[in-house]
Amino acid sequence: MTATTGTAGTPAGIAEPQVAEDRYARFYAAQARSGTLRRIYREAYGEDYPEEIDPFGFVTRADLARVGELVGLAPGGTLVDLGCGRGGPGLLVAREHRARLVGVDVVPVAVADAARRSRELGRAGARFVVGSFTGTGLPAASADAVMSIDALWMVQDKPAALAEVHRILVPGGRFVLTTWEPEHVDHRALLTEAGFELEVREETPDWLARQRAVYAGITAAAGELAEELGAEGAEVILTEAQQAPRVLAGTPRLLLAARRRRP
Repeated sequence: MTATTGTAGTPAGIAEPQVAEDRYARFYAAQARSGTLRRIYREAYGEDYPEEIDPFGFVTRADLARVGELVGLAPGGTLVDLGCGRGGPGLLVAREHRARLVGVDVVPVAVADAARRSRELGRAGARFVVGSFTGTGLPAASADAVMSIDALWMVQDKPAALAEVHRILVPGGRFVLTTWEPEHVDHRALLTEAGFELEVREETPDWLARQRAVYAGITAAAGELAEELGAEGAEVILTEAQQAPRVLAGTPRLLLAARRRRP
């Protein structure tokens, strides 16, 4: 959700065990109950908030349109969404491209919810599986494109994660993602080393002001969020809202598109 990372990839001020792909496991089980959180995002993003997919994080309609533009999928192609959470962003992009979707997330409750939501959104053919960025369990060269929204920052072993993306992508396929880039992380170098050519690197529109507005809203609504999400569910986002603003200005939120090099 944020990239407040220290020298080892650990968010500043947050204990190492919490910095993992399952960081939001306690939150996902309760997210759907929180009308307050949806209101906070709606107020921060206005018409750019894709409320129909009830996303978690800072993804916007503009982000998803850009991801859809860059994945380069033909109808019937296979799109893999890594760190898919409850499935909304991948479902939306796959629907726009009439693509087959495979969502992968390390949190079982999120995967189960994504499967349910796919039926509600008329995408019953989508498949969601439990797996990690470094071990998806998917066959080699099974994805025509891979996307990931605000998830790679949580992965400690980024070279291993990018090697796995390279393995599941067809040669020439694109990996399109949003993430944050602290000073000590060079995504261009990481992608190049993993066998990709970085083709697009751009900051997402108005990300800083909007993210600050979300964090301010979360902090102001701490009581309501604790009631809706439960103490454990609320704790992770309240802690982040208090700690992350200190380092946001030096940690840009980026949209990246990289192509797997052909042999």
